[in-house]
Amino acid sequence: MKTMAVSSRPIAWLGEKKLSRVMLVFGVVLLLAIVLGTFSYLLVQDLMTMGTYPPGVNVLGVDVSGLTRAEAFDMCNRELAEIINKPVSLNIDNEKYQITPEEISLKLELGDMVDQAYESAWSVNIFERMARRFINKPREIDAAIAVQSDGEKVEHFVDSALNMINRPPHDTYIDVTSGVPVIVPAKEGRYADRNQLLEETLKALGTADREVQVEVARTPAAITDEVWGKFIVISLADHTLTLYNREEPLAQFGVACGSPSFPTPAGIWKIVGKQRNPSWINPGSAWAATMPPYIAPGPGNPLGTRALPLNASGVLIHGTSSDWSIGRSASHGCIRMHMRDIEALFEMVEPETPVYIIKAAGNPGFDVTKKPFWQK
Repeated sequence: MKTMAVSSRPIAWLGEKKLSRVMLVFGVVLLLAIVLGTFSYLLVQDLMTMGTYPPGVNVLGVDVSGLTRAEAFDMCNRELAEIINKPVSLNIDNEKYQITPEEISLKLELGDMVDQAYESAWSVNIFERMARRFINKPREIDAAIAVQSDGEKVEHFVDSALNMINRPPHDTYIDVTSGVPVIVPAKEGRYADRNQLLEETLKALGTADREVQVEVARTPAAITDEVWGKFIVISLADHTLTLYNREEPLAQFGVACGSPSFPTPAGIWKIVGKQRNPSWINPGSAWAATMPPYIAPGPGNPLGTRALPLNASGVLIHGTSSDWSIGRSASHGCIRMHMRDIEALFEMVEPETPVYIIKAAGNPGFDVTKKPFWQK
């Protein structure tokens, strides 16, 4: 009788296959449990943060993550105080034309800004919120600035600033008002378009810096301060003549000037010639009625040894032998100098040298800013 042997290999294979299925099912169940648990955890976390700002939310740079709306409003009110109180500034060259927020009723709409930030944060669908929470990469949100202002007050501010920004070109001039000359530089003309500036200003109200760099068309001045070299300042009150090279005094002399009956004219003049050993020609005035029609050069000549005629009618800077008159108002309109002084000055100046004749320091007697009739 033969014995039949049953192989154990199929039985072992069937056992392994059953075990694999069990492990697969277990793995799937475990994975589902993990996914479901993670989903449930993230969902609970999302629901628990409702009513506050999620991570990554800012209001004009202020991080309000985890705060309620009221807390966010209070924080922004504190942190944005500098912006809230910052003036509006129109900048041109080295000038600033500013106005405070109160003067144009300019206010940050913090309530709208914190509401906008909250709505933007929670408008993201729940699955994206949960996914971002899972990978710890929140969506960055920064609420835009919102402001309100009084349009009429803004326009008035722009118009007032334009009155100072826009200007015609102004030539250089020498201000001798104080008796000490100051060279005032030329200013180029500027023109800013009102509508453009108003538009840029309104845009700037909605920015954190509230500044406008004013764009202007420019017109150069015809005469710039490089033209100045030597010039003379004569003070009728002090009876002095001072020669300058720009603002540097080179020499000062005592002089006699016109008497009350024959005053020396205040104004901006220039030397139009140089006369060495000049002849004197009778001007035909009443004071010269008893004098000869002509006096040749020499000791008796009223003009002395040197004369510098000006383009002021009949006025010369000249020497005199009447030394007693220096320091007084005693001439017939001319500027008299000691002989040695006029001879020294004669060598230091040339025709076209400007001559400023002022009544006194603080009262020049003419508009120092006005271009002289003879200046090109």
